[in-house]
Amino acid sequence: MIGYDKPVFSGNRVVLIACLAVALVFGGYWFEHHVAIIETRIQNLGQWAGIGFVVLFMLLTPLFFSVDVLCLMAGALFSLPIAIGYVLIATMLASAFIFLIGRLLARERIQTILAKNERLKSIDQLIQYGGFKILFLLRLLPIPFAPLSYAMSVSKTEFMPYWLATTGIFVYHLVLTYFGFTAAHVSKQVVQGGQATGPSNWLLVGGFVFCIAVVILIVRIAKAEIAKLQITGQ
Repeated sequence: MIGYDKPVFSGNRVVLIACLAVALVFGGYWFEHHVAIIETRIQNLGQWAGIGFVVLFMLLTPLFFSVDVLCLMAGALFSLPIAIGYVLIATMLASAFIFLIGRLLARERIQTILAKNERLKSIDQLIQYGGFKILFLLRLLPIPFAPLSYAMSVSKTEFMPYWLATTGIFVYHLVLTYFGFTAAHVSKQVVQGGQATGPSNWLLVGGFVFCIAVVILIVRIAKAEIAKLQITGQ
């Protein structure tokens, strides 16, 4: 692994990466407004739809495309167990991809952004504590996936703790996938009426409420644990 303290870019490359960063943000914005088209094209892949979704997740996430939208899309496109599997695989692959981009291609640019943004700067200071625990706890907080991944990628953390800590965001991605599945099922019920098959709406609504309660509890626990670490300096 390339050492954290080794310089990677000269001045010209920093300018190039700055232009690339702007392009990525606007690219992600454009894609997010074409979700319906993307969803249709994935469906048209037939038996390759799952692989298509995973690849799309990997490519769009570094562009700051909404991971929430992608998880909801998976829940709407596939059966719930299969959608969850694809989302978890895609999350881990995208996490590794972002780490490589941040560590090997855009480190100086990301560090500049961190220094200018107070919220990201405070997150970066937490990451400097190091260790798997703080990385995992940060993943349990409602922090956007790509910015947090980039912030972690330019810190002194090693790849494996970073990558394993990504599992902390699974709870959010599972909940969002479930929401997408629920939305698609309710929509199907509205269109097909009594002919629609699947779990009852009451069961889905109950699961919806349960998921929200679990997320709220996890966020509170994570915040409390991070506060303890900041006080003790561990």
